[in-house]
Amino acid sequence: MPKNLVLPLLALLACVGCTHQVRPSPAPMSNAGTPLALRARYFISPEQKARIDSDSYFALGAAHTWNITIGDALTRSFPQMMGTVFQSVQEASSPDDLGDADVLIIPEIQFFDVHAGGFVSELKLTVRSKGGQDTVQMSDLFEGASQKSKGASAWLGGAAAGQEALRQSAEFAFEDVMPKVATRLREVFIKAQQAKANVL
Repeated sequence: MPKNLVLPLLALLACVGCTHQVRPSPAPMSNAGTPLALRARYFISPEQKARIDSDSYFALGAAHTWNITIGDALTRSFPQMMGTVFQSVQEASSPDDLGDADVLIIPEIQFFDVHAGGFVSELKLTVRSKGGQDTVQMSDLFEGASQKSKGASAWLGGAAAGQEALRQSAEFAFEDVMPKVATRLREVFIKAQQAKANVL
């Protein structure tokens, strides 16, 4: 075999079946209004904290597998988002640990996928309120459009730019979803407070 072909061939073989780790770090969400006068706790299960989205993408080379640590991104972004909605926020020790808080919120990523055109994410929230017998469950599908994705242009670089492309796309997914979750939580608890005031 000609020597000038040996190195390119070895490089090609080395990349076949490569697995890459992608660790998104979403930017903190900015405050959007005065926090509600409620004490909140959150519980993210060990399984959710450790969750990894593994996939292959044709645009980045079908032989590559990309492991996106979405559980770590949720663990970083969810409590910070809650801090913009509630007066105080603490981590619960279990899904039943309401403690002295007014509300306990349990997030679960049901589905997550990022791609060159944006993302699709389904986040389920289980909400438990102090003194309430019923559990409120909210499950919402959030989708991001391609023109919004700050990582879309990086996909043009193929496998060489794959890690950066996926990291930016995953970060955008969380940065886009968390404000929507915050808005929904505000709506739910303001409505609950208004209903309670009307009864009194």
